[in-house]
Amino acid sequence: MSIRTDDALVLGAPGVYYLPEVPQPRAAVERLDVAAFVGIAPRGPAYERVDDVADVAASGREVSHRRSVPVPVESWDEYAELFGEFEGPGLLPDAVAAYFAQGGRRAYIVRVVAAAQDPPGELRPPPGCAAFSVLPGLGLRARNEGCWGNRLLITWSYVTRVLTATVTGRAGATEIVLGPGSAVVPGSVLRLTAARTTGTSGTTGTTTATAAIVVVRLVERRGHAQDAGTDLVAICEPGRPAGPGTTVELVEGRLEVTDPDPRRRRRELFTGLGLSAAHPRYVADVLHRDARLVAPLEGRFGDILPPTSLDLARGTPIPGLVGEDRSDQVTAGDLLDDEDGVRRLADADEVASLVVPDLFALPPLAEPDSSPPAGDPRFRPCQAPPAPSQEPAGGKPRLGGLMLDVSGTDGLAALADRQQRLVDLAEELRVVALLDVPPGIDDATVLRWRSRFSSSFAAAYHPWLRVLGHTATRRLKQIPPSAVAAGIIARCELRQGLARGPANEPAAQVVGLATAVPPGAHDRFHRLGVNVFAMTPDGVRLTGARTLSAEPALDRLTTRRLLLEIERVVLRQLGWTVFEPAGETLRSGVRRHLEQLLGELSDAGAFAGGTPADSWFVTVGEPDATGPGRLVVEVGVAPAAPLEFVLVRVALDATGAGEPQLLLGGAVLPPASFAGAGGGLAQPAPGTGTAVCRA
Repeated sequence: MSIRTDDALVLGAPGVYYLPEVPQPRAAVERLDVAAFVGIAPRGPAYERVDDVADVAASGREVSHRRSVPVPVESWDEYAELFGEFEGPGLLPDAVAAYFAQGGRRAYIVRVVAAAQDPPGELRPPPGCAAFSVLPGLGLRARNEGCWGNRLLITWSYVTRVLTATVTGRAGATEIVLGPGSAVVPGSVLRLTAARTTGTSGTTGTTTATAAIVVVRLVERRGHAQDAGTDLVAICEPGRPAGPGTTVELVEGRLEVTDPDPRRRRRELFTGLGLSAAHPRYVADVLHRDARLVAPLEGRFGDILPPTSLDLARGTPIPGLVGEDRSDQVTAGDLLDDEDGVRRLADADEVASLVVPDLFALPPLAEPDSSPPAGDPRFRPCQAPPAPSQEPAGGKPRLGGLMLDVSGTDGLAALADRQQRLVDLAEELRVVALLDVPPGIDDATVLRWRSRFSSSFAAAYHPWLRVLGHTATRRLKQIPPSAVAAGIIARCELRQGLARGPANEPAAQVVGLATAVPPGAHDRFHRLGVNVFAMTPDGVRLTGARTLSAEPALDRLTTRRLLLEIERVVLRQLGWTVFEPAGETLRSGVRRHLEQLLGELSDAGAFAGGTPADSWFVTVGEPDATGPGRLVVEVGVAPAAPLEFVLVRVALDATGAGEPQLLLGGAVLPPASFAGAGGGLAQPAPGTGTAVCRA
């Protein structure tokens, strides 16, 4: 009789068991300090393998790799480790560095790469990835595209461990009775070595060793016929060395990968690797899951049957598969694609602010050298700096697919179209897009650019900022102001909560403005919702916190973020309510949860009213009143800036879908039960649940 080690766990007899009541979770404030950055980087996750079968099926087509992947980072060092530093052509690293310099603590990064002419698949690697041949059955490639992959150093070796075991042969199989502590599983590779001595009686014999590599097909536990003990037996293919004196060694792989980047050396080490696909730590599975530098080369990996000598191997480049930087092929469509780019942030539900520093590319601007000639004390008239070159030294722009000349009407209109598409995506994702006013345009053109937008899910920042460069010369460099604003927003929330408007705040490590904004223009920009960075005696400060909404009730950034907070709490933390028994108990419980949350926000100064009745109201509709599995929750709030109520209506669906709606204006007032005597409020209209003013 044999007992398999993979037998299912045997449970007790069926019955009725008492399950203590689980208390309902308390609604908590959702963090809104997390920003997302989408742009160009010299390295970093891209074309990552899709392992979720449901995701593949839902897409309606065969998908084996995902081009854009949101990756959370919590420091500049973590970003640089994954995405590189300032060696690439885009502004993404400058934006992320500025964000963390302001006090941001967590961000999601989406590296955008150009679409492949032939989409990668099970037998076709992603484009631009350096590839290496290591062993028969083991080809590796750089984890993602870029020239960085060409310098990888790959070393493969074997690690052996002698096992206490007895090898016997029988018809159709080689059986190995394993001693205690032998970590052998199906798919393990063993080296069997049998020593044989030849010679005649009375003479010194010659000892020879016969070795063979075997793969364990099955591990089973067998009971003893004489007692209650059991043995663990590994079964391998027949015809291998057997008998007394046969040495059994467990063979595992060891992979070392080094990136000798002079700016930041990276190294990965993987041990205990299985050589067969049946092994739970099969090398391809481990690299897919854990590696950052390499991945199995599509179509060139399988079971590894090592030689009996277990020689060390090094990766050699495969001709025709070299790493290359394809950033010059990236277009605005790659950033704003219907399936990749910004839209991948749907997988990152923490994000509240969105920055796309590489939405457009400008010709490199030469910073004029304002220092006087050495040894000449005389003052001289200032000379206008030469016009910046349209192309960097070396020929073709490195971001040619994103290049726009915003000094002309056509270029400015094209940029506004891209930014409007970004705002549309932000509204769909329920995040706030932080836009950069195009650099180098006059005040009248800024106002014309501003007139193209009307959304509370967008905020504009002006002008571009100057920071010290990261090269040896430390020359000044221009960076987009939206990145600094994202860090200031995060810093204000982490320090003082959601109610604190991110305005009148210093910009850390910013040494100047690319364009000075006159006081008169500053006033006009502020009234129109353009947030201006200004030079003050103590440095550069952000002076505004407004959105680009044409609706006065939503022209404050704090108001939009407050409403997003309420939406997220209802959708994410109260979704369980649609599965609860309908009744007043459920309605009062939901109302209590929300009033606790609103009380916390009120204590932080988020509302204009001095009492709860003046600050908010909560109504919970009858469950299933608008359809099966639906619960409509209405939260009316009077934010600290607007004086009228703003109503957030969220319908919870049993399928997990939510339908946030916003009602504005003086007609939105709390129900009579919240207004007190003499409030002059009508009862809610039948079927609406929203009170309206009497005519």
